Amino acid sequence: MSFKLKILAAAFALSSIFSASAAPRTYIAPAAERDSARAIADAYRNLASKIPLELYDVDGLAESLDYDISAAANFVRDNIAYDPYLGVMRGPEGTISASAGSSWDQAVLLAAIINTMAGEAMIVKGTLEKKDAQRLLQVSFSDRAPLSTGLLVEDVTEALKPFVPMSRLDEIIADARDLEKNAEKNTLAAGRDVSELVKSLSASLKAAGVSIAQSDSVQTERLVAQIAEEYVWVRYRNTPNDPWVDVHPAFQNAVAPTVEPEQFIAGMVPDDRLHKIEIRLEIERKTGDKLERISIMSPYKRPAANLALTQIDIGIAPDTVRSDGEAAFFIPIMNQAPAERAQAFTLQGLTASAEDVAAGPAIFATVGSKFGGALGGLSESNGKVDMAPRLSGVILTVTHILPGGASTRVERRLTDFRQETPEFPSRLVSFQGIFDVNVGRENGARAMRDVMESTASLMRIVPYFKAVIEGKMTPEEAHSHPAFAAENSEPVWSEMLSAGNAFSPDGDHTQQLVRIAPMVSMQRTQNVGSTDGIVRKTIDILTDETMLLAEDRGAVSISPSGNLEQGIRGTLVEHVLGKASNDTDWKRLQTGAVLKNVESVATWSNQSIASLALRDRLNADSGSGTVLVMLEGSDEPLWWRINPETGQTLGMGLYGGQATIEEAIMKRISLGIALGGWVMSAQSCVDTYKGNTTMQNCCVVGNTMVAIGTAGAMGPVSGFFKPVGRGLEAAIGYIATQLTLEIVTAPLGSIAGRPIESVCKKVTQ
Repeated sequence: MSFKLKILAAAFALSSIFSASAAPRTYIAPAAERDSARAIADAYRNLASKIPLELYDVDGLAESLDYDISAAANFVRDNIAYDPYLGVMRGPEGTISASAGSSWDQAVLLAAIINTMAGEAMIVKGTLEKKDAQRLLQVSFSDRAPLSTGLLVEDVTEALKPFVPMSRLDEIIADARDLEKNAEKNTLAAGRDVSELVKSLSASLKAAGVSIAQSDSVQTERLVAQIAEEYVWVRYRNTPNDPWVDVHPAFQNAVAPTVEPEQFIAGMVPDDRLHKIEIRLEIERKTGDKLERISIMSPYKRPAANLALTQIDIGIAPDTVRSDGEAAFFIPIMNQAPAERAQAFTLQGLTASAEDVAAGPAIFATVGSKFGGALGGLSESNGKVDMAPRLSGVILTVTHILPGGASTRVERRLTDFRQETPEFPSRLVSFQGIFDVNVGRENGARAMRDVMESTASLMRIVPYFKAVIEGKMTPEEAHSHPAFAAENSEPVWSEMLSAGNAFSPDGDHTQQLVRIAPMVSMQRTQNVGSTDGIVRKTIDILTDETMLLAEDRGAVSISPSGNLEQGIRGTLVEHVLGKASNDTDWKRLQTGAVLKNVESVATWSNQSIASLALRDRLNADSGSGTVLVMLEGSDEPLWWRINPETGQTLGMGLYGGQATIEEAIMKRISLGIALGGWVMSAQSCVDTYKGNTTMQNCCVVGNTMVAIGTAGAMGPVSGFFKPVGRGLEAAIGYIATQLTLEIVTAPLGSIAGRPIESVCKKVTQ
């Protein structure tokens, strides 16, 4: 599902690494403005420093335990709950933040703490007896302590009140408290919506001869066997002269099992025990009727535990855009720099290495001679226009590699020119995506720190945004201004930082939701190809696999019906994040058809005259026993993807899983997107609205507000769900967001001589 949003920008650009061809003069903001900005930035950095390191950092935890190895062993055993997933998915920091992990993650954490304390530790692998594996599965239902960021509402208000009128501060605090009061009500309402959808969807499946089991003994037995085979613990000693001590943190305070050691692991975790994520970008070239794929970057593969500590910025960036709005060539960008072994490419589907096209930072200065020669030789292939090569698509592939080597592959066609090349192709080729890898519920401390530090960096630049709006500095001069280069920070997609726990809710005494694979999501921003500044922003859940365990009188089993319910819940959570219109409300849509195999998908596609893009999506989701429940009542195709055997369920659309766009994007768009494209967007405002000063100003102000009014945004998401134990507490998130908006709009919203029409007010509100 996706929606279109008019963002008052004429063009979309992706990275601040692009340098202007001529060195601009260096504007220096007035000292008073710089001092004010620095004071505000310092306030946010001080807030970040108040978050206790022991909530997410191994060194910080070791220090809080006074470097006592016995205390460390007791801490992990007593405070880190057991989750029955395979291998290492969270890593030491993620396991601390979640206060839970697999036996592998628990052992890796304890070994890391002990080694930090100058002790000696190793991981020991052995096979549990079946009865002990069943007992360990029951341990996963033990009570868990609530999670917290360690930051108080009073901390936020005290730090930021010097920069906000007291009357407004009181209003914001009162609103935050109301938000917390309503959170429980909203949670209950969401639960009722889920129950209603479960009933209606189950009825549609039953009518089509498809049933979802309440429990699955076969899957449960398989899980018990995996737990037994995957079991590890820690053996440690304080000094080489001390005896070895065995600790079984997974069993917590239950009786430790008797297990024969089979393998001793000191140092690095074996590669085959790691969850890994691989990202690929390819282009598709069409020559006549032939389609071929060409890789345009080295595969980006990392352990999921590492990726969960940051967010990945990826995109396709154009060279310097010509006067006609088109680009001579494009290049893949990874984390604000050319991707490893990046291959530049043209609209003809021709490729050349970035080094061959241009040297150093001048990637987009001119079209390299290699391209020129290649274009001249191939564009008239056989003298037939229809045989000339052309770009037909840009394809993203994300693969989750499980411990043991099995993998799950997801593909997204980001650009589709197979049938024809549109009028403004460059706008549709360029895009930016921010990836978030969520490996389970977390306390939010690290995420809160990241948001506060990103906001601090952004605050330092406010005087220079103001200078552009006032005409003291042109967008081109700001392009490579040292203020932006110095303060640019890692992209922070704060919506997913705050929403991750909503997808991994707390269990109760009868049910326990376990994330068994990373949830990989992408926030993608892309022009729709028109000249009026319309961009499409989608949130795409690429991989998301959880397991619902049910306990009944001491017996634990996997519940496919519980997985169905959780999948529906996750889709509604995403709907709430996006505040989608009633027209696209999943609760209001009706079942149109139930497609049980690839043949029925083909028949439905032909009858519906489905586009190639939709056929691709449906074919990708069908097969291997998956059932697609097509929905009616939406402007764009939507369906439920359900595996009847496992109950795994996800709401899907043309642009991916649970894709949506925030209604309040102006207040909540991520820092990473904003800083990447602001300067070029501002220049586009000047170029697009020549002769219309009002719209020029409106456009520049609008883009500036998108860039600066949002970094601490967490309130709307956190406030929807019960704040107790959720990590990013509703009140803190809301207050931080609103105070940030108050601080940054003050110097920008009342600039003399900068009229704001009604359309602009939507941006600055």
